[in-house]
Amino acid sequence: MAADSGLRFVDAWSTARSELSAIDSFGDADRRDWDDDRVVECASRYILYPWRSTLVRLPDAENFYRLRTARNRYLLDDDEQHTWGGALIGVAGLSVGSSVVSVCSLTGARRFRIADPDTLGPSNLNRLAASVCDLGEPKVTLSQRRLLEVDPYTQVDSVPDGYSESASDKFLGGEDTERLSVLVEEMDDLAMKIAIRKQAREKRIPVIMATDNGDNVILDVERFDLDADYPLFHGKAGELAGLNDQELNDPANRARIANAIVGCHVTPRTRFSLTEVGRTLPSWPQLGTAATAAGSVAGLAARLLVCGADLPSRRYRVDLDKILLGDAANSTSRWNELDEYSFTSLMENR
Repeated sequence: MAADSGLRFVDAWSTARSELSAIDSFGDADRRDWDDDRVVECASRYILYPWRSTLVRLPDAENFYRLRTARNRYLLDDDEQHTWGGALIGVAGLSVGSSVVSVCSLTGARRFRIADPDTLGPSNLNRLAASVCDLGEPKVTLSQRRLLEVDPYTQVDSVPDGYSESASDKFLGGEDTERLSVLVEEMDDLAMKIAIRKQAREKRIPVIMATDNGDNVILDVERFDLDADYPLFHGKAGELAGLNDQELNDPANRARIANAIVGCHVTPRTRFSLTEVGRTLPSWPQLGTAATAAGSVAGLAARLLVCGADLPSRRYRVDLDKILLGDAANSTSRWNELDEYSFTSLMENR
């Protein structure tokens, strides 16, 4: 029937039978005879992927999740896996955020709200796992498709216009909308970065942000769920919270503002690149290595937080170059000629 309609047909049961039998053999639950076609058909669901012109026969939601998370066992205990699978993960901004969404899904998260107003452009392909065939597609569409291709039973709500203060209750949660378990904030719009934190703090939602730093990652955790008075950006934003949207997004101020939030403790190459924002660079410099690592770090932080780990509000640094190169990572070069003082002075005088 699928062939007659021009659809490609994929039958997951060709491998799922033996894998479910193996999983059942280790458990105490009632075992099903997965060699029985009638049992298989009762446990089957047919999923249509119109953008791929593909029909897939899969195990039902419960058995598919058992397969998907079978190799997570003992790395995550049953309670952690159940909690993570039921958590509602919000991701605003789908550059680094697309990597976060993917990592969370791979480890068993099943419920998402995602927001981004942008479409995929050629310059995004240095850090987003996408295809030239996807150019021009909304980033929320691409992330949603990726989630559903990994697990079609995933619940994903998207905000294709991006986060806005008027949509705060719809995205973060309100009287008629379930509140997020955790927010991963990865937006470029500085005004919105501040606005969403104010709303998250009011709603007692913890915020995680992973920032590219050359090949490294800076992770910020703000536990507004534990402290409703915790200062935005750990207090590093200072007077920025009082600036209007135009001032926050003025290209002449963006690098200075980013420096105030992130600080001067960035890699030499990142430090130099930031001085070129608005000159020879249109925005924050990014590499695929850092975006991928940031997704893993933020995804892990979100899972630890949701599962009850003691993850306090603070800034964390993951310096991969120092792990691999040691002191050579900061060896003298033309990138180091711009020291912290001259960098700060340059930002103030832009």
